[in-house]
Amino acid sequence: MDLMTKYAGIDDQTVAGFYDALAEDYDLMTDFDGRFIREKPYFHMLVDRYKMSTALDAGSGTGFHTLLLTQLGVKTTAVDASEEMVKHLQQHAADMRLKVKALVGSFENLPDVVTEKCDLVLCMGNSLAHVLTEQSMLVVLKNFLRLLKEDGVLLIQNLNYDRILAEREQLQSKKVTTSKTFIRSYEYRDRRILFNVQTLDRSSPKSNGRLLTVPIRPWLHQELIGLLEKAGFTGVQSYGSIALQEYQSPESKDLVVVARVSA
Repeated sequence: MDLMTKYAGIDDQTVAGFYDALAEDYDLMTDFDGRFIREKPYFHMLVDRYKMSTALDAGSGTGFHTLLLTQLGVKTTAVDASEEMVKHLQQHAADMRLKVKALVGSFENLPDVVTEKCDLVLCMGNSLAHVLTEQSMLVVLKNFLRLLKEDGVLLIQNLNYDRILAEREQLQSKKVTTSKTFIRSYEYRDRRILFNVQTLDRSSPKSNGRLLTVPIRPWLHQELIGLLEKAGFTGVQSYGSIALQEYQSPESKDLVVVARVSA
């Protein structure tokens, strides 16, 4: 049984293990500190536009968006399947003297982990690509809906797989830091992709590097919109970035979706 066949829905153990192994390098790979400067103005705009005071960061990773929202005065709860990621988040919060609630949990058991409804549920960083079937995606989206207050907002940021699949992109990114190089790439397997993260440690001549792999599903724009509406969301709007630029299927790097709770 190969990796793609074995993990047909959401395999929390596999996703958690992938990010547990990646946690130590994750902030370096994603430019944790630099993102505060780049993204803070956009989230300030979003908080003001949608009148957010409470939020749930689903798939929080090491907590960048949780901490950014907390700085903007939004009481935020973070949930991630990776215990190691959550530990890093808690350390960041302590270092920054910010009070956040950080929990270990999966998309599928969110209502068991989080009991209070909020104004905003955000799922950033292409996290929904780890949901591999329509049935599982419906469960996840309905969980998001259950945790939103009346007139609440769901904010999703995925990569634009309409463009990626059309171009058959193989190299997602290459980031070179002072000591390490991170290469993120794709291997195509029908309606699934193997997402690879190769880490090369240039500070250690004897290191052969490390390769981490996890299956993901490249959700297309119309697939995701249809499932959001089927789950019960309304007023679904699509953008090409968190700056809420126009979404253009052949060109946009990201697919950012804003959806509302039905009245």
